[in-house]
Amino acid sequence: MELGTRELVQFISLIATLAGAFAVVKSQLSRVIEDLKAIQKEMETINTRLDTIESGSAVFRHQVGVLGNILSPANLDKQSREIAEVKKELTYLREGLQHQMKLNCCIHSIVMTQYP
Repeated sequence: MELGTRELVQFISLIATLAGAFAVVKSQLSRVIEDLKAIQKEMETINTRLDTIESGSAVFRHQVGVLGNILSPANLDKQSREIAEVKKELTYLREGLQHQMKLNCCIHSIVMTQYP
């Protein structure tokens, strides 16, 4: 099988076409790789932001839970009962103190009249 000029020119033009296509694919591939690197950096930034937001949200949810427990009806009822008991005991102690002060004043007045 002999190659003539016509076949040789076609073969060379085919190789040139393939080489050009390879160069185009290579440049496109390098551009795609650069774009992927840029996208990866953006994704890392987005993930960092998302982590920050999620951690803040978790803290907020925890704080809301704590406040919810503090302000729960059962807890408020318990605290109200405790405050009522403390007020009742304080009133009792004040009355006892007043009684002691009356007794003390009476004793001092008796002593002062007996021993001038």
